[in-house]
Amino acid sequence: MQLTGVLLFLFIPLVLFLFVRHPQPVGLSLAAGVVLMLGHRFLARPYMARALPLKCVWCNRVLAGSPAETLELRAGEQMLEARCCAGHAQPAAKFFSFLQTWRWPLRLGIFVPLLFLLAALAASAAGQPAPVALATAWFQLVVGVTVNVAAFGYLAAGEQAPARVPFPVHNFFLLGIRNLLWVFRLIGLWWLWRGLAFVLGT
Repeated sequence: MQLTGVLLFLFIPLVLFLFVRHPQPVGLSLAAGVVLMLGHRFLARPYMARALPLKCVWCNRVLAGSPAETLELRAGEQMLEARCCAGHAQPAAKFFSFLQTWRWPLRLGIFVPLLFLLAALAASAAGQPAPVALATAWFQLVVGVTVNVAAFGYLAAGEQAPARVPFPVHNFFLLGIRNLLWVFRLIGLWWLWRGLAFVLGT
């Protein structure tokens, strides 16, 4: 269960590698990244259904009969009952509540630079002049800021019941929220530095 979650999570850094490093030929990197990004859910959703009653959504621990709390999640029209270790339902609820409250700034901080980058890569793949380096740097900078806002901002959030999930819910069951937040913090800070170094150097 744990290994499968890690393997499914690795789809995400692979997609980001294809978009950010865009190895030649750029068109093939772009196409592969888009296919992996769109197809990932067809593997991750069945995994989430298996993991839902077995793993703590916060720390990713397999519960195996240990005392657990239940956290109601609303993802679109779907209601899910996630399980958490004792004491872990509260931070998970705070995190999802923060995502719901700040969903539009967070969405804009991820999807606008992503669309800019994909458009630049598509133009480059078509043989047209395109600001690929600039789009890559801005993608890293803005996404780096955005994921760190999510990783630290939830600490000051309240709780809403049921917790609403404004992003693809299956991704939070691959590593657990706590582990995912550390990925956000570390990679986000690295990307923030890379983006700033490019912007300030131009």
